[in-house]
Amino acid sequence: MIGTSSTTTALPISFRRRFGVPRHAARCLVAACLALGPSAPARAQGGSGGQPATRAAQFRDEREAKRQATHAYEPNALERGMRVAETRGIFAVAREGFYPKLGSLAVGSGFSFGVGFRDRDLLRHTGAADVFGAMSTVGYVAAEGRVRFPSLLEGRLDVEGWAGRREYVREYYFGLGPGSARGDQADYAVRNTMAGGRAGVTLVPGLVAGGGLEYLTPRLGEGNDDGRPGVDQIFTPETAPGLDARADFLRTSAFAELDTRRPRYARSGGLYRLEFSRFDDRTGGSYGFDRTEVDLRHFVGFLGGRRVIGLRGFVSTSDPRGGGTIPFFLMPALGGNDSLRGFRNQRFRGPHALLLQAEYRWEIWSGLDGALFYDAGKTPLERRDLDLHGLQSDYGFGFRVNTNNGVIFRVDAAFGSRDGRHLYLVWGGVF
Repeated sequence: MIGTSSTTTALPISFRRRFGVPRHAARCLVAACLALGPSAPARAQGGSGGQPATRAAQFRDEREAKRQATHAYEPNALERGMRVAETRGIFAVAREGFYPKLGSLAVGSGFSFGVGFRDRDLLRHTGAADVFGAMSTVGYVAAEGRVRFPSLLEGRLDVEGWAGRREYVREYYFGLGPGSARGDQADYAVRNTMAGGRAGVTLVPGLVAGGGLEYLTPRLGEGNDDGRPGVDQIFTPETAPGLDARADFLRTSAFAELDTRRPRYARSGGLYRLEFSRFDDRTGGSYGFDRTEVDLRHFVGFLGGRRVIGLRGFVSTSDPRGGGTIPFFLMPALGGNDSLRGFRNQRFRGPHALLLQAEYRWEIWSGLDGALFYDAGKTPLERRDLDLHGLQSDYGFGFRVNTNNGVIFRVDAAFGSRDGRHLYLVWGGVF
């Protein structure tokens, strides 16, 4: 074992002989080394003048200095406002108990407002109840109660039931088919009481199949648009089928739906739905019909989901049963903020409908997207005319205030149609 004394009390004889160092001088040199030795490591570690002696020490000191100088990011006023909308605003609408009912009741209803009550604690948290009443700025009224059990049978069964009343007092009718004239715009009101239920079974994750049952009592009346004639002043039961109808309907339906959207305000995946419905006239028997609808929506995201292309194709086709008549107010209509945005509300109507939409979205800030869109569609009188000839079209741009669960509010400006320019301020998305 090497001791301290063996290395510090004397220099080797060969060293003294080679360099001619006297014995007493060598002893002085050893003493000086002992005196300086304990402080040498400290100087080597700290460096001269307080500078780090190694690269590792230098990097460590720089990281510490950067950490102390770093300040938390402070969002600007717009970002703070968006955060309030996403947290407090959305919470107020989706909260438990009483909540404000805001948005749109239907195409052309204007802004609606009301109050609702929500309870998600039914039967040991397996179900939820929601009741609301609302009216819009143009006089639409809606009241509804709904109960839903979304996760029965270990999450494989979704059951819900509802009952409600709708009074839509400013609906429009221009005539049937692609040849309807803008100058024939007439208004009417439809008041409907309904009650029904549906059930869906999850076959595999994302794929649901099921059916439903609903009772409907639609009744026509005078609209409240004083600037337009009533529908019965321009049209007859021949040009507006079902104008004089007072029929109740039992609607039965079967559907299959595949939902692969990620997230719900989709940046990838899609929503693909097929539904068959039968409307049975429970009063006179002359207004029953069958309807098949296909709604395909697909989304392609890139650049980390900050850019999204959305595509939609919708087809609806109806057949009267037993030589009956399909009421015009139960036919699909195109035009307005969710279909052909460059045309007036419910501008085109017919027993069959085709709608094609494309939208390119890009993220401006978190929670705010810009959008470019294109719409095309038609409502032919014959099924064989469900093709790409004679489509009405429009284009435009807009903005979407959004969360991962969907669009809260949007602004759309539409151009390129024979109906002129249209601007929409709407609660909720398109697709």
